Amino acid sequence: MSQRRLIYAVITVAASEFVMGLWAGWPSWALTKRPEADTPAEWLSRDDHSWAVASFDLASLVSAWPASVLAERAGRKGCLLAVGTGLAASFGVLYAPSRWAVFAARSLAGVCKSVAYASVPGFMAEISADRARGRFNLIVVLSDSLGMVAALSAGPRVGYAVMNGLSLAAALAFLVAVFRVPETAHYLLSKSRLKEARSALRWYRPRSTTADNNRRLNCITAAVRDDMREPGTYRELFADDGNRAAVLLVAGACFAQRAGGVGCVLAYSTTTMPADGPVRPGDVAVVFAVVRLACTVAAVPLIDVYGRRPLLVGSHLALAAVTAAYALCLMPYNNNRDDDDGGGDRDRLPADNNWGPSACVVLFSVAYSMGAGIVPGALVGEMFPANVKSRAVTVVAVVSSLGSFLINKAYLPVGDAFGAYVMFFVFCAVNAAWTLLAYLFLFETKGMSLSAIQDHLNDYNSSSSSDSEDGADRPPVG
Repeated sequence: MSQRRLIYAVITVAASEFVMGLWAGWPSWALTKRPEADTPAEWLSRDDHSWAVASFDLASLVSAWPASVLAERAGRKGCLLAVGTGLAASFGVLYAPSRWAVFAARSLAGVCKSVAYASVPGFMAEISADRARGRFNLIVVLSDSLGMVAALSAGPRVGYAVMNGLSLAAALAFLVAVFRVPETAHYLLSKSRLKEARSALRWYRPRSTTADNNRRLNCITAAVRDDMREPGTYRELFADDGNRAAVLLVAGACFAQRAGGVGCVLAYSTTTMPADGPVRPGDVAVVFAVVRLACTVAAVPLIDVYGRRPLLVGSHLALAAVTAAYALCLMPYNNNRDDDDGGGDRDRLPADNNWGPSACVVLFSVAYSMGAGIVPGALVGEMFPANVKSRAVTVVAVVSSLGSFLINKAYLPVGDAFGAYVMFFVFCAVNAAWTLLAYLFLFETKGMSLSAIQDHLNDYNSSSSSDSEDGADRPPVG
């Protein structure tokens, strides 16, 4: 009972990720609805499909820095209110029968994603006790996958307007729930609002005594003062050896996560997969989301058992193999592209030859969920010192969104011109390259304190610089 309000706050934040999951699954079902009245197929051309998918990432890319500014000035609750309002508006815009409405709705959802990315991790860290942080973060992570499962399961089976209405209702429910959640004490103290911080702490800890809350308030105040004593800048983020190394490692992990193909597999699986396979493409998309949800549950505890580095390297190595196999499975279909004016990736071969793509989609979900899907988020939380973390998160968000935008926008034009298999060879190259880079340069952080991680980064980067300086004095090898 003492944690009832805290759990309410966590579930409320998780609801925002659930609605984001609904948006993540939207292209897979909405863009394949039959061209009936008031469906995207009526007013979107095939060329528009890539923009309908990529506009989300483009908006997230350009709004990353404004979102970080909003998080600092409006606070965690202010950002959550903005996310709820934006998500509700985005689903409302979809009722306008226009290609521009689709682009606007997806773009608005992308802005909401940036604002959530800038505020939700800080909110969760500031309201959760150390011993419960892992469990609460798991709820938030799983909510995104649960939203995808809901979208991919219900979207193809109900009307377009009905599904958008259900999604709008979920967004409105989240917005209403946020009003009851107070701002975090950490943020209020950073703005010298002591009275409000004390009231917020009492809301989150109703069973604690006044003395306990005062002690907790003093600890938070000391931590906030330490963070504000040396406020970080973008110059410090890139000039400091340890910070620069952390940015390169984490940004690389996040870029590979997004550019490795997950967005395209999810958004375009229903159009890329041959319809004559052992199951319908729409069913495989649902299996993809369910497997991702289940494997994420299984993989999260493994981070602290086997470590970040082995999971990430193994995951991307498996992704490289799966995407290469997917490309090889799609090549025979591309050979018949000119036989059908519908062209593209949906050419037909005998059904007994079509099992490979279905298996590859499921294996991709397993490989992604067991490392690439969860490790970069953990690295973002532990590789940066507090005084530059908000700026580092902004840089990482820009790089991640850039990877998503480039891949999602290029997928259909390249697939139509050369065959979808070409893009899967690109995904293979991205995953293979990051496998090698992570193996060579990423160090294990399991069991290390935040200060120990920073010390290691400084030593690592300094030793690299020393090796470069000494290289001229070494005789050539071979």
